[in-house]
Amino acid sequence: MNISDIPHDMTFKFGPNLREIPLNKMDMLYGMMYLQKQLNDTALDKHEKGKLHGLLGTYLRIVGELEESKQHLNMAIDSFRELDRKQSVFVNQLRLANTYQWHNDFDTSNQMFYELVEAAENDPDYTQYKDFAYQHQGKNLFDQEKYREALDYFQKALELRKDHRNSELIHSTETAIEACEKKLAK
Repeated sequence: MNISDIPHDMTFKFGPNLREIPLNKMDMLYGMMYLQKQLNDTALDKHEKGKLHGLLGTYLRIVGELEESKQHLNMAIDSFRELDRKQSVFVNQLRLANTYQWHNDFDTSNQMFYELVEAAENDPDYTQYKDFAYQHQGKNLFDQEKYREALDYFQKALELRKDHRNSELIHSTETAIEACEKKLAK
């Protein structure tokens, strides 16, 4: 299942703290109920269940249900490890690190992001996710008010994203850079 398959509005924007805010929280909650219902389908294979757990874990974080988010993201990671889907494990570890960040468990998020950035920089299996690793490490540092370090990561992400020419991702990173620069100017 993909996000576009969910018959509810799952869109969000980024707030001034660079965290996702649902555009329609009630509809996102209905969408999460839809995902949970899909998970109960016994005919689903392990890959599809892993995808559903990953999506549900992400949206649970966005609406502030952090403990439940961790549970679903760990289930996604376990599923993808069993299937030897390294890239799907990596993506869900990024999501899980974000949840720890939102929980203000920076010891855990810092360690996870350090390992994820290291893997993205040095392992060819994860190179395509380097911009995401940089962007999310930047947000993690931003939450800790380490604006100079965060800015460095956002600038690295922007350089990579300009090469990919994805305007939505470029805009997201430019917004993060502006937020850092405003904090540093104070």
